[in-house]
This record gives sequence, structure tokens and C-alpha cells, in this order.
Amino acid sequence: MNAMNFTEKDYLQEMLNIEKTIVKSYGEFITEASCPTLRGILSKNFGEAENAQLNVYNAMSDKGYYKVKPAPAADISEAKTAADAFQREMSRLTV
Repeated sequence: MNAMNFTEKDYLQEMLNIEKTIVKSYGEFITEASCPTLRGILSKNFGEAENAQLNVYNAMSDKGYYKVKPAPAADISEAKTAADAFQREMSRLTV
């Protein structure tokens, strides 16, 4: 598809994909940085990128371009239980 045939939905989808990649990259960069100053800068940038990704997602959702089915309450509860168990297990580990 050439750029002249892109719809608004196509542009927003591409922007969303780019923002997701940026957020993932900052997450990786933060975990690899040992300098506290650099980690702080990367964390700030991560937050800004996360907000940008959410803004694009919200624009797509508002226009009906990105539809998400609500998760059943049982699935949410199960995921929360698993996340809580994981967090408890991780807090028991010492470095």
C-alpha cells in the first residue's frame, strides 16, 4: 500500500505500532543501564512514550478503530491472583 492510499486508521495504526516499539525499547534500555542518571532519563522518557502510546490508542478507540472486548470478571480475578503470587515470590528473592 502506498502512502497516498493510507487512511486515517492506517496512519494511527502505524503510529501505535511505533509507540509500542519505543515503549518496549525504553524498557530494555532501562534494565541495561547502570548509571543512575541515565536510568532516570530513560525512565522519564519511558513515561512520556507510554503516555504517547496511550494517547494514540485512545484516539483509535474513540474513533472505533481499535475495539477491545471487556475481559470477563473471572479472567481479571485470575490474572490478579497470578500477578499477586508472582509479586510475593519475587519479593522473597534476594539479590
